Amino acid sequence: MTITKAFIDRLRERVTLSEIIGKRVKVQRAGREFKACCPFHNEKTPSFTINDQKGFYHCFGCGAHGDALGFLMQHDNLAFPDAIEQLAAIAGLEVPKASPQERKKHDREKDLYAYIEEACKWFEQQLYLPQNFEALEYLKKRGFSEDQLREFRIGFAPQNRDVFVEAMTQKNLSMRELDKLGLVRKHKSGNGHYAFFRGRVIFPVLGKRGRVVAFGGRKNAFGNFLVL
Repeated sequence: MTITKAFIDRLRERVTLSEIIGKRVKVQRAGREFKACCPFHNEKTPSFTINDQKGFYHCFGCGAHGDALGFLMQHDNLAFPDAIEQLAAIAGLEVPKASPQERKKHDREKDLYAYIEEACKWFEQQLYLPQNFEALEYLKKRGFSEDQLREFRIGFAPQNRDVFVEAMTQKNLSMRELDKLGLVRKHKSGNGHYAFFRGRVIFPVLGKRGRVVAFGGRKNAFGNFLVL
């Protein structure tokens, strides 16, 4: 979609920030503003202020700051187009239609994130299989609790170069796309692919929206790092 600054300004004018935030967090009026306990960090005394006139929120505790669009993206973990759609529905405005090129680009980005997510889930599962107990023990000796391992979605890539390819093939994922993401490599013969990460503990890297955007791989005391 082609979203102009003028359209975003119209959205801001047509929505009430305190009402949007108030549906997710308990807010209280404080003079001309509103206040609440910040939804972005733990606190007992409200330091999160909402100014409807200016259309901005600000937390004096953690520094979180933004408008209605930024709040939806950060609090609800929405992508920019989804946040725009939601605000437009509240404001009663029609979102400008996306061009065919923009739709194609958006769909491709969604597909790539879906590929990365599937790979991450598979790496996570491998860490807890009996045959990979040494990797799990290695992490526990390094001080990781099981809760931390699951919270940070740490996984393991087996030494076998074919099992990852077989698993992704069963999920009908394209080797061409996985190759572009750096997760597989093509055999020199040109026939088939093999896994890039092998015999390594996998550390996912999360982007600002909480999605996996990269993987780090570590083998014992040595490691390599691949940004996707």
